[in-house]
Amino acid sequence: MTEATICMQPGAPTTLPGYCPRPRANGAERAQAMVEFMLILPVLLLMLLGIIELGRMLFALIEATSASREASRYGASVGMSEGGVARYLDCAGMVDAAQRVVVLSDLPDADVLITWDRGSIDQTFADCDSPPSPADTALGDRVVVSVTLQYRPLLPLVPLPSFPIISRTARTIMIDIAAGPTATLGGVSYTETPTTPTTPTPGDTPTPTVTSTGDTPTPTETQEPGSTPLPSATSTTPPTATPIPAPGSFGITVTCTNGNLRLTWNAVTGAHYYAVYETSPTPPDGQICLTNKTRCDYASIQPDGVVHTYYVVAYIYTRPSLPSNVQSVSCPAPG
Repeated sequence: MTEATICMQPGAPTTLPGYCPRPRANGAERAQAMVEFMLILPVLLLMLLGIIELGRMLFALIEATSASREASRYGASVGMSEGGVARYLDCAGMVDAAQRVVVLSDLPDADVLITWDRGSIDQTFADCDSPPSPADTALGDRVVVSVTLQYRPLLPLVPLPSFPIISRTARTIMIDIAAGPTATLGGVSYTETPTTPTTPTPGDTPTPTVTSTGDTPTPTETQEPGSTPLPSATSTTPPTATPIPAPGSFGITVTCTNGNLRLTWNAVTGAHYYAVYETSPTPPDGQICLTNKTRCDYASIQPDGVVHTYYVVAYIYTRPSLPSNVQSVSCPAPG
């Protein structure tokens, strides 16, 4: 039986001579393909979600690293913030610099930890709750920023737990920079005075002679007549820095009902910060307030009759002024 005869059998589709179409798949074959696809689909979706979650995890790691680097770079740079605070003391500015880098993750202020150390993570001496004073900060100190991002998978189908991603960056603080023949170090100006070499007149050669007085020989130079006299060597003493005047009219207003203090003083020209110190009873570091304003609100007085003594110092960069007048306050014990 020929192919054309087979295709023209009863029930066979009408076709052109010499062409016989292939039979279509029956319902059983289509059902089998659908079952196979449904079996492999969960595996494919799980692999796709795993790739997406791995990408999110790597992106969160990059964000945490970039945030800690940007915040530490801000805190280690020279300059003042918009609020008039040195950048290495501007905790709010460092937190804002870290948060600007983070795009997909959530970074609250509490997850940005800022500390200061002496060059080693084991030598931490201050944090944002108790910031260092300019007088306590020296060359070689570092600002350390630790950023924590909480990674959470999008769907619980992916077998990945939630965990924190932590990045820590430390940078040496650039407090002062000295460069050129005129430099400023700690507020004292030093000027390098160039010396001009002396060119003797041709034919006149100075003849050094040594004269002795007692046991110590003193070399002197003599010149032949007609020669150009040599300049005498002079020493230049660096100028003494002018003291910064003390903040004036330092006063305290106390409210014994809640123990609040308001400390006020007059501004000092050119001052960048003011630090209020307590001398009696002395806290661990003596400093109770660090601000760029001429006012400090502090709550520490208890109705126990204890006398508290305070004074304020102005700072131009790291140079302290003379201390202000001393004020003492106390709240009497009840009864």
